Amino acid sequence: MKSSILAIFVGAIALCGQAVQKPDQTIWSGKSGGLTIAWTTADITATQGGNSVFSAHDWAQTGLNHFVSVSRTAATPSPPDCNYTRTLKIVAVVRAMVSFEDATEITCRKEAHPGGMTRLITLDLSSREPIVESGPDAIGQVDAKRPGKAVLLTRLFPADDVFKALSATAPIQSAVRASGSEPRTLAALIQAVGDATGEGDNCYIIPTDLLAHFAFDRVEGGRVVIRLGLPGDGPCRMKLTSFDTSFAIPSGIASALEAASAGKEGFLAKEGARIAAGRVTTIRLRSGASAK
Repeated sequence: MKSSILAIFVGAIALCGQAVQKPDQTIWSGKSGGLTIAWTTADITATQGGNSVFSAHDWAQTGLNHFVSVSRTAATPSPPDCNYTRTLKIVAVVRAMVSFEDATEITCRKEAHPGGMTRLITLDLSSREPIVESGPDAIGQVDAKRPGKAVLLTRLFPADDVFKALSATAPIQSAVRASGSEPRTLAALIQAVGDATGEGDNCYIIPTDLLAHFAFDRVEGGRVVIRLGLPGDGPCRMKLTSFDTSFAIPSGIASALEAASAGKEGFLAKEGARIAAGRVTTIRLRSGASAK
């Protein structure tokens, strides 16, 4: 009798342990821009004609590889002993362009504080270009000359319009004033405000790859509203400060925006929030001794 009770007790514990392991959940799947996109709590994938063209897991691995590369030095050639986590949420899908809220957090042994960043970024999943993380920063950034799959604002809108839109926003105006410069072109503006930090309670940093830090938000008054994202700075590194700006809708994406706004193909931010219902894709990777 005692052995039967013990067996039941052990079995119950085993079942409780299994319940902790949540199964992979499908958040959304659909077709847009000739792609079949599947968003789950474990990965985000896109296929075209039966062939894989994108995987969020591969994107995370690219990010980890970049982190390992810039972390190695002549004095410390071994990969750092770290846990690397990417948390992704789809904000909008417009044709084959997918806007993400993308959070990277890195926790390493022998380091007092984790590193991290949350950004908005839009990728063209149909592009045959690679996903590129560049620069000396451990988390990586988008190279404006070689953006890969990353979509820049200047790909969608004329540079003069982007210059005017950014110049009219409060964070950029504040950074320009602090720089003491008077930029007259978009390139000069980005150079003047890149790496500027917010004042007072505004705990953000303006990234040097600002043109890639955006997501499609909504269509309003015949214009497309774009949400720009500024990553957190210092102790609020995982915070995301966002603000809106709008543009005249380019003819090249007018039908795609209309379809996404109506939910016929893809979706925009309000519907994306409803679909996600608080769920995200979480990808955990390791480097160095942690990977063993």
